[in-house]
Amino acid sequence: MTDIVVERNLLIPMSDGVHLAADLYRPKKGGPFPALLNYGPYHKDGRGGRTAVDGFNRHMAKKGYACLSLDIRGLGSSEGIAAEPMAAQEAKDGHEAVEWIAKQSWCTGKVGMWGVSYPGITSLSVAATRPKSLAAIVPIHATADIRRGFLQIRGVRTGFWCDADWGPRMVGWNLMPPLHQDAEGRWAKIWRERLEKNPPWIMDWWEHTGPGKYWDSRAADMTKIKAPTFNICGWRDLYAEDTITDFLAIKAPKRLMMGPWKHAFPDLALDGPCAALREMERWFERWLKDVKNGVEDEPPVFLHVQGHEAEWRHEDGWPLSRAKATTLKVSDDLTLGSAAGKESTAYAADPTVGAESIAWDPWSSGLAQARPWDQSRDDAQSLAITGERLDSALDVLGAASATLDLDATAPATVSVKLADVAPNGRSTLITQGWKEIGAGKSVIDVALRPTAYRLAPGHRLRLSVALADFPRIWPNENSAITLSHAGTQLVVPTAKPAKARVPNWGPIQADVLKGPGDLGGWQRWSIDRDLSNDVVTLVGDREETQKLDAETTMINHHVYRVSVQKTRPGLARSVAKQTATIQRPVSKTVTETTVIATTHELSIQTDIRIDGELFFTKRWAKTRKAKKK
Repeated sequence: MTDIVVERNLLIPMSDGVHLAADLYRPKKGGPFPALLNYGPYHKDGRGGRTAVDGFNRHMAKKGYACLSLDIRGLGSSEGIAAEPMAAQEAKDGHEAVEWIAKQSWCTGKVGMWGVSYPGITSLSVAATRPKSLAAIVPIHATADIRRGFLQIRGVRTGFWCDADWGPRMVGWNLMPPLHQDAEGRWAKIWRERLEKNPPWIMDWWEHTGPGKYWDSRAADMTKIKAPTFNICGWRDLYAEDTITDFLAIKAPKRLMMGPWKHAFPDLALDGPCAALREMERWFERWLKDVKNGVEDEPPVFLHVQGHEAEWRHEDGWPLSRAKATTLKVSDDLTLGSAAGKESTAYAADPTVGAESIAWDPWSSGLAQARPWDQSRDDAQSLAITGERLDSALDVLGAASATLDLDATAPATVSVKLADVAPNGRSTLITQGWKEIGAGKSVIDVALRPTAYRLAPGHRLRLSVALADFPRIWPNENSAITLSHAGTQLVVPTAKPAKARVPNWGPIQADVLKGPGDLGGWQRWSIDRDLSNDVVTLVGDREETQKLDAETTMINHHVYRVSVQKTRPGLARSVAKQTATIQRPVSKTVTETTVIATTHELSIQTDIRIDGELFFTKRWAKTRKAKKK
């Protein structure tokens, strides 16, 4: 590694006097170099840097780039207060950081941004502010609108990912000490400030439950982006729909890659791995180094068709012109076909529906490498409408939609799923959508998430309708609907499989992405069914260990239980505990956060202990008013 110079805790000044901290990787000789910036909240000296992007930074530094990992304001080793997630201040700071980097002697004046998840989100938000020196970006599994894409998808209250997983994790991580502890004691000063002033981010979506200026101010305008943009996401990721929406809105030179993953980096994916890193290299070579490699002349879309005889293919754009709308109606024997029935079917809510499709859904990024489970149990607890057996393979390419003519006894969240049913009865989730409805009669259109999926001959399409999707969606009080067959239909963009233009991939480079500080870990997911009380519980338990330096180890352990009772969904509850342990030869710091969320109440408790003695403790609580019926 002697051919690379690594500068730790490079301080970048902001216009208000706050300094953001970055780690800089660059070639030992030569220069200046174009720069690549990864900008996020996950601690450059820990999970978000030394383990997650260290390998990328070293790899790209060897290829002639100056690579930086930058902590956002108020987190990690950066100064200031992290008051709110994805606020306008983040984009402003990122804009200033890009222009500061461009002026350094080791930089050519051209800067690129990239990142997975939150650092991908910041690349979009910063690009929308149009820094003059930002030459290209590669957002991976990201969204330009955090409310639309994550916190309140389709206006529904999302469940365990917000209140039991990511939300509790960020409470603890935002309060734990900076991991780079300088001899002068700067780290202690900025830690004291954030302990006093950093609020739990989870409070944001509890306090702002609907649309409005608050969330609008956090949405980046993709039409303003001038930097060439390479959007990457997975069909099963939380941000699949948003990635395509953002891609279509961007007017700059652009590319789109959609694979079969969730939150995994494509080269590291279990299913459908591809040479995404090499394609990123080519993108940055073109726009930061002016290498005429022809990326702008190639088909702009990389597309993975999942399912039967899965394949990668190049496409000229999205949506695909060869996909034609196929309308399927509901007969009185609850089959999908060309003829509509005249009767109706009653369905009563089962708030436990949803658990069986957790491995093949957009929420559970913790199960990024899980293969799909059989969700036929969910189908059996839903109003399931199944099509005829296919004579030949069929591609579903695009965004399907369901029109439902229904009468509801109470407000509810309607969950609609499209599945691939094998001859043996196994049901695999293809895509899904949700919509809030009120009491009474209505005809609603439920848009399903876009996808690319191939059904094999002999398989069948299945449309399932339910009034719950636990634990992805927080459950409502029980309701019931009557569905009119005559007014209900499914529209699916379909095509016969066509010969693929297979991308001319370079090498898959999984090995270079693995940071040397990543010591691995484990995770366990289980579904517990209490048959005596009709309670279903999702249990998630995960631990990971990082070697931060020769003498420092950090262990993150996160466990949660999310439960719902079939007869009393209003008692749904999630309990999460996040523990971050920083072990050094002469000290041990443990940050422990417990978050309890119910339908109407939120409780947060954080305790920090140094060598077993309580150093800091604080509790927050919030009550949410019940919706009027």
